[in-house]
Amino acid sequence: MADTEVVAIGTGSAAEAVADLLDRVVHRGAVVTGDVIISLAGIDLVRLDLRLLLLGLEE
Repeated sequence: MADTEVVAIGTGSAAEAVADLLDRVVHRGAVVTGDVIISLAGIDLVRLDLRLLLLGLEE
């Protein structure tokens, strides 16, 4: 079964909400990917493939 969480909306400050969200993302892990392409006149000059892995480690 999947883990379920109850989230209260409208309680606490925005800073607390962002901190709670980041805590959950780091605890569970997340992968962020993206591409950046710089081109001139339809010719690709620079291409960046970006990959970011976020996770928390316990000692």
